[in-house]
Amino acid sequence: MALLLVPVSVSPALAEPAPPDPNPPTSETAANPAAPAPNAPAPDAPNADAPSPAPPTPTPTPTTAADAQKQLDAVQKDAEALTEQWHAATDDVDTKKDQVKALQAAIAPAQEAADKAKTDEENYRQQIDMFSLSALDSGNLDEFSALLDSSDPQQFLDQMSALQTLAADHKDILDKLLAVVGTTKQAREDADAAVTRAEAAVTAADAAEKELGARKKEAEIRIDEAEKLLDRLSPAQRRDRNGNSASAPALPSGGGVGVAALKAAATQAGKPYVWGASGPGSYDCSGLTSWAFKQAGVTLPRSSSAQAGIGKSVSFDQLQPGDLVFYYSPVSHVGIYAGNGTYINAPQSGDVVKFQKVSTSAFSGARRL
Repeated sequence: MALLLVPVSVSPALAEPAPPDPNPPTSETAANPAAPAPNAPAPDAPNADAPSPAPPTPTPTPTTAADAQKQLDAVQKDAEALTEQWHAATDDVDTKKDQVKALQAAIAPAQEAADKAKTDEENYRQQIDMFSLSALDSGNLDEFSALLDSSDPQQFLDQMSALQTLAADHKDILDKLLAVVGTTKQAREDADAAVTRAEAAVTAADAAEKELGARKKEAEIRIDEAEKLLDRLSPAQRRDRNGNSASAPALPSGGGVGVAALKAAATQAGKPYVWGASGPGSYDCSGLTSWAFKQAGVTLPRSSSAQAGIGKSVSFDQLQPGDLVFYYSPVSHVGIYAGNGTYINAPQSGDVVKFQKVSTSAFSGARRL
């Protein structure tokens, strides 16, 4: 399944977004693990007793226009952060499902190896049994017993030489039997471990699915609140709220993944912001960046928090066109730096994809691919 998460938007009513909230309403963010190889260790078992996060408490109805604007800013930021967590949870679910497939695919080969080892062991055992019966029929085992009782050293040596000659033809088979017994044991242990890892992965994936549902529900509550607050704004208030725009800078002519993604994003300017959308008709913040970089041949994680962990870290004063720009701590909004102090992003519900000045107060980091 593919889920999308909404980026934390910047309040358009301000020249630049509010500084990071040291105590954001929701502090948890998810990361993007890589799918493990079939022989990877079992994933950590989820805590089945861990309580699901409580849904956010609806905010009271504002009594003044100023209160409504302030409340809308807070609710939209909260909704964006929760939507980004939803995206991150989606990435986590997809990763765990890929892990389940890889681990389940490893079961059959491991079981086949165990069955083959067992068959080889039985074949060698049969050959050894035939040798034993042959020795018994020829009386060689009786000779061996007599040898043990012998008091004549020379007789002992003569008999030992005869037995060694008899066993030499079968030593190779005996050695192979001993080796294959160990192989059989290890193959069976490997097969059992593959089953255990796959079962643990299924359990983890099921737990991630439940967490995803909780994140989605939290985000939907805040999104619904934000939409209702937006509906109360007059057209003039909406225009004022979305007025924080910047002129599009001249885009660089050079190549590179980041520049290619920037140019792709610029073609989407004017398209509406929609919670959880990833194009091509509408976008949320991480939806725009993931779409733009995909056009440049790079697949990004779906959430802004996970995107903040890829590539190379870049300081504010070293920004270059094509760098990913992140806002807030924990990260919940992302755009692409365009040069001249601007970046292109999908700001917030009710707004459109556009260029804006990068806020030094909201800026929390940048990454270069």
